[in-house]
Amino acid sequence: MELKRKVVLLGDTAVGKTSLVRRFVFDQFSDRYIQTIGTKVSKKTVEVEYEGEKHSITLVIWDVLGQQGYTNVQRAAFKGSDGALFVCDLTRRDTLYSILHYWLPTLESVAGVPGVLLANKSDLEWEIEKGELEEISRITGMPYLITSAKTGENVENAFVELAKLMLMFKPVRSVEEERREVKSTKDVLDYIMTDFCRAYGNWNDAMAILEANMRAMGMDMRNPTMEQLRMLIEKLYRIELYHLGQDQAQRNEIKRLGVLNRLEENGDS
Repeated sequence: MELKRKVVLLGDTAVGKTSLVRRFVFDQFSDRYIQTIGTKVSKKTVEVEYEGEKHSITLVIWDVLGQQGYTNVQRAAFKGSDGALFVCDLTRRDTLYSILHYWLPTLESVAGVPGVLLANKSDLEWEIEKGELEEISRITGMPYLITSAKTGENVENAFVELAKLMLMFKPVRSVEEERREVKSTKDVLDYIMTDFCRAYGNWNDAMAILEANMRAMGMDMRNPTMEQLRMLIEKLYRIELYHLGQDQAQRNEIKRLGVLNRLEENGDS
């Protein structure tokens, strides 16, 4: 039986999500770190056996932005998910507990799906103890695996394990109103990215456009500046002018500038 399932990779910045995907899909590894902007989507088919029947499952893997605070972008990426891999970095204890306090609640606000906890970078010196992993596994009900994108340890097993869990569970979808408060430039960027993806119509193509423009201006997603946000709004207007027409492009530009101006009026930057 051939199936398709959407998988999201969640976890803090630099825990190795992109490297795990690269190892799983292409059997490659690089020590070079490149921050994921928005989402990146990859595909790979795995063969699993469940209840005596063989299944061919195409995993559509969404590598989601690891910077906390971009809740609208992240929730939009989570919609339609069938399963999740929660990744922590064995060399940074805080990345384990952010799964419990940020990533799991954020995902559960959109969908209840099976998950597997991955403790990555086993080839380096650990800060997290095995007992801590066992405790988080007990609290969340998720199995855990020790992985290394560098050596390949348990990478294939992680995706196969999740594929089996997805055959057993039916996702539970929930609807929650988006976060509306705008308290920082990160909140504004979160809004702009989500709004552009919706307006453009194709999430993957829109994210590629956002990434190219944001990298070109050297934007740091941890602290985008007001000037960079204004530049991005202008660039997106020019793109939408061609793609959506002048009236819609102008309405979108005014709306995004309004969010930015509201932050400026509040005295935040």
